[in-house]
Amino acid sequence: MGGFLRCNLFRGVDHRQVDAALDEFWRAEGYRLVDAGVGQGDFYTLYEEYNGWTVLDWTRGWEWDLRRRAQLHVSRVYDCPGLLAFLYDGDYWGYELFHHGAEVDHFVQQADADQGFFADRPVEGRPELLLEQFPELGLDLADARGYLTGYRVDDPAFDDFAWEDDDPRNSPVREGDGYGRFDGGALFDFLRFLGVKWHTGRDADPPAWRWFTTEPS
Repeated sequence: MGGFLRCNLFRGVDHRQVDAALDEFWRAEGYRLVDAGVGQGDFYTLYEEYNGWTVLDWTRGWEWDLRRRAQLHVSRVYDCPGLLAFLYDGDYWGYELFHHGAEVDHFVQQADADQGFFADRPVEGRPELLLEQFPELGLDLADARGYLTGYRVDDPAFDDFAWEDDDPRNSPVREGDGYGRFDGGALFDFLRFLGVKWHTGRDADPPAWRWFTTEPS
């Protein structure tokens, strides 16, 4: 079994701002944010802002609607762009791109995955929309297009695909990348492309600022 990951990446706001907006959202939904203790198994981790990005690791639970609405509330309050990025069982990754409190675009690497992440929305990913939301990053369109390379397992073109044998079609997007463009781990190369310093755990760098969970008011 591979890894599971879901996180928000908010651009241009710091961790205190994100915390305040999340508190406002969850209170309106009848919940409150409660600090999580050491060893508690299901909690959010909010990291300190770094390089213009504030990262929020989601809880282990796979509730989808409220958490996505919460991210859009943060975006609406501060008029900031951001992403929900996820890795599914180490097999494939995807994202939801948002700005101005609304969805902008979606990408799922395995385009025929039946997990139902984004209902009937297109999930091919539009790299030009990604660049438009983060103009200050100066992202390269060709590289963005390389990361947003999807596939369908029932595509005859992949009948002879050699996942374990360094198939040339699975070449990394940029020099220094640790994964091929069709690997689920390409998510981590994509984060580095955005300038996000990936980190996990209580000894991360940049450090975690708060661990919390939600409970009914």
